[in-house]
Amino acid sequence: MIRDDLVLTIPNPHHGDIGVELLKRILKQASISRADWMAMK
Repeated sequence: MIRDDLVLTIPNPHHGDIGVELLKRILKQASISRADWMAMK
């Protein structure tokens, strides 16, 4: 995950997609809004 000059590696030991609830918690901790996340795609 990259935001400005911050690069954050999110480990995923399952090697598959993460769930919506986990993604919400990660974005909240990173102070990234849903709109910002959607704009990154």
